[in-house]
Formats: sequence, structure tokens, C-alpha cells
Amino acid sequence: MVTIKTTCRLLLLVFLSFYSGIAFSQQTIENNRICLDPIAGTGAYVGTPLGGGICVLCSISNAGNVVDGNLGNYATVTLLAQAVSGYNLMIVKDSLQYYPAGNEAGFIIAPDAGLLNAAVLSNLSIETYRNGVLQETATLSGSPTLNLAVLQGTSNGKQILSFTTTADFDEVRLVGTGTVSALTTLRIYEAFEGPASCAHDCINALTGSEVSSVTTDTPGILCIATSITNSGNTNNADTTDFATINIPLGLACSRYIQVNASSTYPAGSFAGFLIKENTSILGLNLLGGVTISTYNGGVLQETVAGTSLLSAVALPGTTPTYQVGFKTTLPYNQIRITVGGVASLLTSINVYYAYVKLDSDNDGVPDCMDKCSTGDDLLDTDGDGIPDGCDSNAIDLSLSKTVNNSTPSKGGTVVFTITATRDNTTQNATGVKVTDILPTGLTYVSHSAGTGTFYTPGTGIWTIGSALGGTTNNISLTITATADSSGVVSNVAQITASNETDTDNASTQDHIASACVTVPIDICQGKTITLIAPTAGSYQWYRNDTLIVGATNDTLIVATSGDYTVNFTSTSGCLSGNCCPVIINVNALPAISAGSNITACAGTTSNLTATGTGTLLWNTGATTSTISVSPTLTTNYTVTITDALGCVNSDTVTVTANPAPLSANAVAICDNNSTTGDSSDDTFTITLNPSGGSGGNYTVSLNGSVVGTFAYGTTSVPIPAGLITSGSKTLIITDSNTCELSTVVNPPAACSSCPPKVCVPITIVKSE
Repeated sequence: MVTIKTTCRLLLLVFLSFYSGIAFSQQTIENNRICLDPIAGTGAYVGTPLGGGICVLCSISNAGNVVDGNLGNYATVTLLAQAVSGYNLMIVKDSLQYYPAGNEAGFIIAPDAGLLNAAVLSNLSIETYRNGVLQETATLSGSPTLNLAVLQGTSNGKQILSFTTTADFDEVRLVGTGTVSALTTLRIYEAFEGPASCAHDCINALTGSEVSSVTTDTPGILCIATSITNSGNTNNADTTDFATINIPLGLACSRYIQVNASSTYPAGSFAGFLIKENTSILGLNLLGGVTISTYNGGVLQETVAGTSLLSAVALPGTTPTYQVGFKTTLPYNQIRITVGGVASLLTSINVYYAYVKLDSDNDGVPDCMDKCSTGDDLLDTDGDGIPDGCDSNAIDLSLSKTVNNSTPSKGGTVVFTITATRDNTTQNATGVKVTDILPTGLTYVSHSAGTGTFYTPGTGIWTIGSALGGTTNNISLTITATADSSGVVSNVAQITASNETDTDNASTQDHIASACVTVPIDICQGKTITLIAPTAGSYQWYRNDTLIVGATNDTLIVATSGDYTVNFTSTSGCLSGNCCPVIINVNALPAISAGSNITACAGTTSNLTATGTGTLLWNTGATTSTISVSPTLTTNYTVTITDALGCVNSDTVTVTANPAPLSANAVAICDNNSTTGDSSDDTFTITLNPSGGSGGNYTVSLNGSVVGTFAYGTTSVPIPAGLITSGSKTLIITDSNTCELSTVVNPPAACSSCPPKVCVPITIVKSE
């Protein structure tokens, strides 16, 4: 058998509601444990309406860039310098998946113009939702607390803003509340989620043995009033120790601190310093007096100054620290920070240390956060957390199935367990679906799907989605059903969808799993059942694992109880067989008795009683155990019994009907007692010659008294019946089989008053 594996991309038509509180009741979990995993791809969309709250003349452009998987583009939020209240800068939802508590949720943002300083960040919050219901709100000063990290890229100072969740979520919002005084526009690159333990800043502070020396310049005549203190503190990563560069008010000169590294760093790495403006929050005017330069063996390589520097908040607070630097294009081993005097303000800059961030593949993502070490990390069009440059879209999934009871009784309950497994040497699987439709003979009762997955009994589809990711290598579904028919029933499950391509060869069967149950087949004694194997090649049948000699055809006629299996070899030479035996139970016929035979006179009533457990049916049509019959001829009465298994048996009782006398052939004869003139003493006698009956002798009773026994076939002697005036007489004739005939004999007319003799004339006719 060849498995047909179906790989498809899930297509979802998302209706963007005019209201943001859309609830999706069935979502799979996504916990692939990929750091900074963008909420993008199938199912992710920007919620509408954006905005909300109060922000006069605020606007949002290119909102769809946040969920397109291109981490190099962005949406732009125009805030202006004003007070905002509950303004949704960005709403990102996932209609197909939810993310578990304990993961972080956040955004990658950057200034589009201006400086993303602590004054701006303190007015931002992140909210999470699940099915349209607010779960948590995090701020820089609240609980939960927003975390800051620096993700400086190739064009500006990207900032990671996130917090660790304590509740599941499927929606993340960036909300502005407070006064935005300096930032006019904000870039939003992506919403993301992932493990809370991920590295977010790849800063390598140049300290200890990584630094050969720290040097400063000698002030010129015009810079006598300037000072550099504690320059040696730049040789440690302690953010409480620092060097300070002071330029007095109105003094137009500059001073620098240079960190000389022990190693040479390549082009494409990021070079800079961690600094803090000592008297106020760092702004564009102060940043304009800062220059970062790189040198290689004392030779100037590059210089970037002022607003061209990529800056981001490293540690929040009333006077936050900033990472200030640039992405290099030439190798270097010396980094210098120069602070120039500003005519109108006192400049006092704390310098903590110089740092380097390596970016070996030059994609703008530092090495410690690089997912695709040889390709571009900034494009993840399917949103699976693996950049397109190293996304093979290859997985290795397998399916298995077991059943808790392979031989249930008819109507019994069985539980199937289907397990989907991902080879953890391959990538996370997404868009996974398994189809398991219960076949005829199994009736659905209930199910229990693994965490973050769901099963639809009507379609038989188990939606796993992205649940097979991260540390989750297998997940299970149990289906409880009743076995409603006899025989072998196979329940087959198959992986029918995934966004990635499985690495298995097309002939591999691990995408299909089956488990079978055998409900014993009951047949009745004397009956047979035919087992038919699929057309394959050669066959050998077994009973109770014992070879049946000569049973080498594709059919087997069975009349004996046992477990029957077959091995057959296909034309390809592969051996196959039935996974579950066919269990045959031959049941004895139900016991039935119609009772003993009966002899009765024809036409008389007899009661017949059958005994047995089951449904009864007499050949008379009666269904009761006892029936009354009155046959005139000898008759067989058959009763049939059917038990609960449908087995049928019968028994017959014979009622022998002995013939009864049909006619007495009685003659009444008058006797005038020789008194012809006196009829009062006339008597009569009766003679009988009965017909029918059983022959032999018969007994005659007259008015209840036996008067004699006579032989069939001859006329009886006269039987005195008494005076004619006594009226009719009742005679009962009983033959040798005790069959009776009752007859009433009327007396003849009196014979003592006959008229005188009459002469009868005779006519004589002569013949011709």
C-alpha cells in the first residue's frame, strides 16, 4: 500500500472587524521556544481599529508591515508632541494560535525621527489579551515591569520593549499614555513572543584582558578648564563606576577617552560606548556634541557624530544610560568617544565602557541573537521564527495509534490513543492536521486532545497547528467510542496537512497509523461463515495461530470457534496479514421441547406446552408457550425457538386423533305386550349397528347406565328401553379407544291400537 501524503498551506481569510475584541474559540498553542519569534504569517493580522483613546492628529501608516514577516520594514506612528491617553499604537492578533503564560511578549521599536529616550518610553505600555479579554498591562515603572534591551541595527537604534507574561495571550498591544514631549514619530517593526530567557543584547563590554590600555587626550590651551576623571573605570562593566568628561559652559573645545583593544574587530561589527548625560535626559542637542571614532593601529578608520549615531536606552531611570555607536565598515582595534562643548549648556558625560557587538553575517542582527548564521535574519515570511535564509521548511513527523482493548464485546467501550511525533532534529512543525474519522461500527462518545490542540468529531480533524514545536516533540489525542458491530473494525489516522514538507520518502508509512478492534462474530451451530482475504497472491490461513492444512485460498469457510488469521504474500513478495484476528464463536442451538406426544379423540381439545428460553413460534402462528388444539385428524405441531443470538431450534409433538363413532344406526321397535287394545303398556326396544369408531367392541349406556357390550359390524341384540310413554332415551356409545357418540332415540308410535285389517285389491296385467 502506498501512502498518499498531503502537504498544504493553510489559507485563512481574515475578516478585519471594526471592533478590536474579536474572540477565536479554537486556537492551537504555539510554544516553539524561538527567541524574538515574530507574530506574523498565516493567522496574524493587525487588529482594527488602531488608535482609540485620545491622541489629536495622531496617525498610523503601513500597519501591515508589522505582520508581513519582513523585519526590515515597519509601520510608522505619528504622535506629535502632546498628551496621549490610551492610544493604541499597534494591535497585533493571531487568529489561529495562542501563546502560553511564561513567554515574553513585546515589540521592536525605534525612533523614526528624534531620540527614543526614557521620557518617551515611560509613556508606553504593553497589553496582552486572550479572546478579546485584557490579561495584563506592563509599564516601565509598574508590575509587571517592561524590560528594555538594545537591538541596534544598520540604520537606527532599535529598542526591544517586552515583559514576561503570567497568562496565555493571543494579542499584543502597544499603547501610548502620558505626555510625548520629544518624539514625533515612532517605528514599529514587529510584535514578538518567545522564551523569557532569551538574550536580547549582545553587548560585549571591552574590559579586563580585552583592553590593552585606556588613553585620554591632553587638553589644549582653550580646554584647560575641562576635565576627564576616573578614565580607568572604563575598563570594567560595572554600571556604577564610570569615567566623566566635563566641558564647562561656553567652552568650545572637546575631550576624548579611547579604549585600546587587545584584538582587532572585523568590519560589520558594532562599536560604541555606554554613556549617561549627567545633568539631564540625553537629547538631540546634547547628542550632537558626541562623536564615536574607530582606529586601527592608531590610524583613523571611521567617525560618526551626533544624530547619525545609533542610540538606544540601555537602562531606564531618571537619567538613563544609552548605548551610542555605529555599525563599522572597516576593521578596528581602538574605539574613541569625543565630547565637544556646547555653547549654551553644561556638558557632563559619564562614560562606563566601550563595547563591541559582532555581526558575522552582516545582516544587522548581532551574533548572539542570530538565528540564521549564514543568511538574512530579517525576513521570516511564514512567521515560524526561522528566517527564510535558513528555513528549509522541512520536518519529520510520524503518527502512531493504540487501543486499550482490542477485543471488546459488542456495545463495549474502547479508547484509541493517537500520538503525533516530531523528530526533534528537524524544524518546528506548523499547520499540522491529522484526520481520524471513526468508521462504521464505531460510535463517537468523547475525546481529549493534547494541550493547545483541538479535535472536531464531525469532520474527524485533529488540529495540532504549531503545538509540535520547541520542547514538545509529541502530543496525543484520545477518542472514546463504542463498538457497535461484530467483526474487525480498523480506525485509521493520517497526517493530512502541514505547512512544511516532510523529509520522509514517499513510500514511508509513518504518516498513517491504524489500530483495529475485533468484536467476536457469533454464528449458530450448523451454520458457516466465509472469510475473504484481499486479492494479493498466495495465502495461508491459521486458527488459533495453528496452520490450517490445505487452507491456501483467498476464502475460508468457518464452522468452528476460534481466532482466524491469514498471511498472504503479494506479487511484490511482501508479506502481509490481518492485524486483528477474526474471532468466531459457534453457539449451541437453544434447547426446546414441545412436550410428549398425545393421543386424543378426533375433535377433542388438548393443551400443548413448550419449554425453552427465547422467542417461541408455533406452526399454528401462536407465540405463547401453551396452545390448545382440537385436531380431527392426527396432526404434528412444531414449535420454533429463537435465542438472543438469533440461533434457531425446533421440536415437534404429535397429536394422534382416534376416530369417534359416527352414527349409532339405532332402530326403535314397538312391543304391545299382546294387548292390542291397550297402548299404555306398550314398550320398545332398541337395536344398534354403529358405524365409524375404532372397531372391536363397543359399550352402550342407556340414560347413564351401562346396558351391554357389543361387537362392531353386527346388529346388537334388542336393548329394552321401557314404556313408549316414558319418552326419548339417550344412548352413549363408547368404542375401544374410549371415543364416544351420544345419540337420542325417540320411541316408536304405540302399536296396541292398530285398525282392522284392510283388503287390498290386486290388479293383474297379462303380458303380450
